[in-house]
Amino acid sequence: MVSISDKILEIEEEIKKTSYNKATQHHIGKLKAKLARLREEGERSSGGAAGPSYGVKKSGDATVVLVGFPSVGKSTLLNRLTNAESEVGSYDFTTLDVIPGAMEYKGAKIQILDVPGLIAGAASGKGRGREVISVVRNSDLILIMLDVFNLGHKAIVESELHGAGIRVNQRPRDLRIKKLSRGGVHISSTVDLSRLDDALIKAILAEYRVH
Repeated sequence: MVSISDKILEIEEEIKKTSYNKATQHHIGKLKAKLARLREEGERSSGGAAGPSYGVKKSGDATVVLVGFPSVGKSTLLNRLTNAESEVGSYDFTTLDVIPGAMEYKGAKIQILDVPGLIAGAASGKGRGREVISVVRNSDLILIMLDVFNLGHKAIVESELHGAGIRVNQRPRDLRIKKLSRGGVHISSTVDLSRLDDALIKAILAEYRVH
């Protein structure tokens, strides 16, 4: 069986041997798309594409994430409710990783996660915001904690979550998706395309099974 690395070398050689002109540009474009896809597959299979994970595996019947600005008592609440030992401090960003805990309520096993504080700009990556939001997105319930003297932080937290596509206390939209075998790609260009045309773009997308 031909390995991914052998396929990559074969395509690279074919690209080198093929002179680029109007007659071959479609062929070369498709080869480059296939090459990019194979390289991605190679990275995934070797584990090269995955960086260090941030978060914990979901467990129990439901997962609750404690969200809020730094130093609002998330770690203290987690320690009181569960068997966890999340560090508590009088300074911001005491918690730098996801700390899990577990509790039982009326027979249900509930996982509670303490995450680093969420601040303004989190949706853009500030203060490890994207990593924190990825954990929030995977939860079943979001518990927003506030400093009683800074209740305005609630709007900031909700705004950051909204900016990351997480809608708090909103009913999901009633969406219906009709799957088609092909014909779902429509291309609009804002500039003149000198080296691409619709046929080549669709051929590249087809390499990624987008029709």
